[in-house]
Amino acid sequence: MTRYLHVSIGPVQSFVAQARRTRDLWGGSYLLSLLSAHAMRGARAARAEIIQPLVEADPLLAWAERRPGAAPPPHGSLPNQFTVALAHPDDLARVVAQLHRAFDDTWHRICEAVWRVHVAPIADHGHDTRAIWERQVRGFWEIVWVSGDTPHGLLDRRKHWRTHRLPEEAGDKCTVMPELQELSGFVRAHDRKAQDAFWCRLRNELGRLELRDNERLCAIALVKRLYAVTASEIVGAIDVKRWPSTIDVAAAPWIQRASAVAPRQLAEFAAAVERAADDHVLTGGASSLIDAPGLDRKARELGVNWFHRGFTASPRLAKLDPSREAARADLLQRLRALGEIRGAHGRTLGGPPIYYALLLADGDSLGALLARGGGALVSRALAGFTAQVAEIVAHHQGRTVYAGGDDVLAVLAVEHALDCAHALEHAFRRAFLAAAPDEEIAARASLSIAVVFAHARSPLPRVIEQAHHLLDDIAKDQNGRASLAAAIYRGATITGQWATTWQRPASAPEPATDSSCDHGEACAIAQLHAAVCALAADAGALSSSLLHDLRHLIGLLCGEASDEPGHFAHLDDALALHKLIRAEIHHRLARQDREPEAAELDRLTRVLAPLLARAHRVDGEPRFEPRQVGLDGLVLASFLARGGQEDDHP
Repeated sequence: MTRYLHVSIGPVQSFVAQARRTRDLWGGSYLLSLLSAHAMRGARAARAEIIQPLVEADPLLAWAERRPGAAPPPHGSLPNQFTVALAHPDDLARVVAQLHRAFDDTWHRICEAVWRVHVAPIADHGHDTRAIWERQVRGFWEIVWVSGDTPHGLLDRRKHWRTHRLPEEAGDKCTVMPELQELSGFVRAHDRKAQDAFWCRLRNELGRLELRDNERLCAIALVKRLYAVTASEIVGAIDVKRWPSTIDVAAAPWIQRASAVAPRQLAEFAAAVERAADDHVLTGGASSLIDAPGLDRKARELGVNWFHRGFTASPRLAKLDPSREAARADLLQRLRALGEIRGAHGRTLGGPPIYYALLLADGDSLGALLARGGGALVSRALAGFTAQVAEIVAHHQGRTVYAGGDDVLAVLAVEHALDCAHALEHAFRRAFLAAAPDEEIAARASLSIAVVFAHARSPLPRVIEQAHHLLDDIAKDQNGRASLAAAIYRGATITGQWATTWQRPASAPEPATDSSCDHGEACAIAQLHAAVCALAADAGALSSSLLHDLRHLIGLLCGEASDEPGHFAHLDDALALHKLIRAEIHHRLARQDREPEAAELDRLTRVLAPLLARAHRVDGEPRFEPRQVGLDGLVLASFLARGGQEDDHP
């Protein structure tokens, strides 16, 4: 009888999510995936077969095994869990020992490279820095394994046993991973100057783009930050210096549009910034997201912050050469003139958006699919899906952070995020249709996705936390899976939270006029796009004022608050939702000295009304609840109509 070894490497969510920038987010997920690849390498070297996931064609494992022609992929592709088939039960101890050895050897080689190049030269200026380093890198990871005669299910039970807990650490804590001590070893209350001097030395060697002024890191956070540029013999030649920040991701489509209609003004503005600024201004983070070959290099690589008026107007943030402070007014005038240039559809460019989107996707009920279709079928389908993810995300002008199995993590601009979510969901279903001869099995495959539209300066761990909450608690548990959950995260507050099944009643809106709305009339994204187009066309008359009036009206009629994000109020059977919305639209337009045609009122009502009703799943079956109404769909549509282009506060 075949025996199976199930392996899980952790911690996962906390390790990846503890990040202050998108590059840290990528660094954590890639490092975990790379270490998993080397653990798999060790198991395969012991002549064990990895049966789940399918890994033979995986580029990261090919790189870890140094196959001829292999190159490191740009993002992680292997999960932290895998299953091994043992040829003989007596092989268990040998396979476990070799996968542990391969994992530990890779991790310590990476850590030693970072120590040798960056930390060792300043270690004598710290207090027990080497001891702190050794303690943290040796005790951080936990490899959990269980063996049995079934190819799935055992690991879930094993992970309920918590056998690995990091000890409490003394001293001042890391500013990124606050459960671990920072490396200088000094206590700030008593040795502030010595602590600052330690980190100043490292910052001078690395540069402020690698280590910010207020950052004091533990060994794990420092390895996560620096390993990709230090341990190239293990990681490979991956260009992470140009990894886009949240500001870069948010602004990329705006720069793309501006480069099409105002390349000269962009180039002149970049040159003016370079003349006036007293610090490094070229970051290149957004350049990898922009397809504009003719754009001036300095304009392409100018730090995106400079395109935001709030940043450029602030002497604290946008530091100019003291002798050139008078140039600030000229820079602001150039930005103002740039924003008044008209682009496509006759709209002015305005300023770049300050909101971006974080997308998190996860397959639904994979355990049931495994039980019904078998591990080989599911692994084949997931491998087919994973192979498409990076191309789909790049097509929507985003950057993939991780794509492995049924999990996806990506960052995108506001205007492309929901189209990308829909494309991923479609690709997931197609992958199972291609892999499963049994159409009933393929029909059970579904993907749930969370999209958080967050201010670019919101703390990244909070945004990731909200994404997991949206995915696990809202899209899956509350809305019944096969769902999209989207939220607007302003500051520390959710101001809109819309959950829907991917398909909604086909009687919803007529197709929108925007060319991107091509999903079919029963698609939730098509309905949302239609509302976005309507609100964008009538932004002066509708948008936030209509939301305010509808919120007040529904609250009065339903006798309960309807302004809490994610809340649905029950509408009495005697009330006609379409008539109420039509009357409010007419009232709002009339107050703008417009007397709309009946056909226009009917069109706007058909477009906006479906977003108020609830669409969820009960016992796996889709259910549309026209008597349960909420405003979050319109809140989201209004936000998207503005393109994330809200006031920018420095």
